[in-house]
Amino acid sequence: MSAHLYPCGQSVTFTDKRCLGPSWSGDFVIIKHLPSGDEAPRYEIKSIGEVYSRVAYENQLTTSFTMFR
Repeated sequence: MSAHLYPCGQSVTFTDKRCLGPSWSGDFVIIKHLPSGDEAPRYEIKSIGEVYSRVAYENQLTTSFTMFR
């Protein structure tokens, strides 16, 4: 199991690159680390404008300097 690169509370940019569709990107904050097993580290992330959270793999995230209030 790989160590998580981003700490909880970190602001990140999530980019979802779908095989058949366009990429989607947005600013999120790391809510918690999720177990990954043998795969890449996974995170629960949430956008300030959404009421639900998402799950993202580490390779879908980059550091963001957006501050959430």
